[in-house]
Amino acid sequence: MRSHLFTIPSLLLAGAVFGQSAQAQTPPPAASHKKSTPEHKAAPMTMPIRNFKLSGSPAAPLTVELFTDYECPSCRNFYMQVLPQLEKEYVATGKIQLMHRDYRLPQHQFSKLATRFANAAGQLGPEQYKLVAGQLFEKQQEWSANGNVDAAVAKVLSPSDMAKVREMVKSDSHLEDSSTADEKIAAADGLNQTPTLVIVNKGKRTKIDGFVPFNILKSYLDQMLAKG
Repeated sequence: MRSHLFTIPSLLLAGAVFGQSAQAQTPPPAASHKKSTPEHKAAPMTMPIRNFKLSGSPAAPLTVELFTDYECPSCRNFYMQVLPQLEKEYVATGKIQLMHRDYRLPQHQFSKLATRFANAAGQLGPEQYKLVAGQLFEKQQEWSANGNVDAAVAKVLSPSDMAKVREMVKSDSHLEDSSTADEKIAAADGLNQTPTLVIVNKGKRTKIDGFVPFNILKSYLDQMLAKG
């Protein structure tokens, strides 16, 4: 069966923004970064086996796939401002399953290296992956200025884990496999910017481009969950 990709209705977003109080409005984020790619039809999609990028209950009615680039400022904004609430209210409660996906943009010089460090940490376990991914986004301005990803990651891993990660980053060619698979899915879905969310509900794939404040995302997820 082919899955279908839908884009979130613009009227829904407009209505959600209009309904915000002044206190609830999020400061304008950095512009989303775009990648020029030809339009593609969504390919047949099956969820990958459980891995370090996947969290939440397999029985969750919705899956949210989060496509990010570690060097993208808007991705950092999403990770710091929206993701903690999403995990608390939806992942931890069994409402959604969350899949992180790599979508490295060619204009970002050190994004590929950062992704290798994160995925190497993931080989040690989901907790190490979460630590490193969080550190890469939090310290983005530091390592993206000079390419010293190693120094940023070393601050959150134990010396023994860091030694393993360094060795994998240097010599493990399979670290590219996960990112390559993610980017093939992104191409099939016609993605051209980060961050992008793809919400999977009963085989339908709904795309939400760019940074979305949590209150708008919450409204949309609640509507989808209410429909069953």
